[in-house]
Amino acid sequence: MIAAVAALIALAENTAIKPEPRGDAWWTTRHQQALDLIKSGRKIELALIGDSITHGWGGLPQPNETWKGVAPDLYDKLFGPYNPINLGFSGDRTQHVLWRLDNGELDGYKPKVCMVMIGTNNMGSNSPEEIAEGVTAVVDKIHAKAPEAKVLLCSILPREWENGEIRKKVAATNAILAKQKWGDYVAYTPCWDGFLNEDNRMIEGLMPDQLHPNDKGYEVWADMIRPTLKRLMGG
Repeated sequence: MIAAVAALIALAENTAIKPEPRGDAWWTTRHQQALDLIKSGRKIELALIGDSITHGWGGLPQPNETWKGVAPDLYDKLFGPYNPINLGFSGDRTQHVLWRLDNGELDGYKPKVCMVMIGTNNMGSNSPEEIAEGVTAVVDKIHAKAPEAKVLLCSILPREWENGEIRKKVAATNAILAKQKWGDYVAYTPCWDGFLNEDNRMIEGLMPDQLHPNDKGYEVWADMIRPTLKRLMGG
């Protein structure tokens, strides 16, 4: 009986809130590159935190000498004045971000703003409620590690051309996040609307694989966050 109850508890555990590393060599290398950049004494006022969608902006740390990101020029123009670090890791889920934050990626500096977009990679393994709890855990972790920082929390971007099951799951997660009673240090920004037309279809030419923005998609995202980012950074 005790074993059966323990098994049910284990099955009910929300994996999205349990910090977990990944075993990929490149992932471990990028994490170390981020720590080395932080330890170098470089001025950092803005931390971009997320998965491949954030990773795709470009910026430092660069994974290699040839890949500069999808929108490096826009990254420099939009974020450059704020001395940014890109802590986006392709494939990450909320639990991976939690582990990285627990292991040095917000230590040793005091960012004014942390911009967060995370959760799309949890869609295959967690419910909207669990994913929203994972996103909330990330925001709470940031506030615990950098209590003076503002959090620019971006909604998860849409997926699929039309309103399929994954799209509905993303929408349900975003709806929970939008209704959340955040602290005054959080600015929730519904970026998802900029990628859909009035028929709720994904606008063509922004996300060719129905997941990752191209350069035009990053311009749309930039337009959605620019006023809030400027306000939070103090101009």
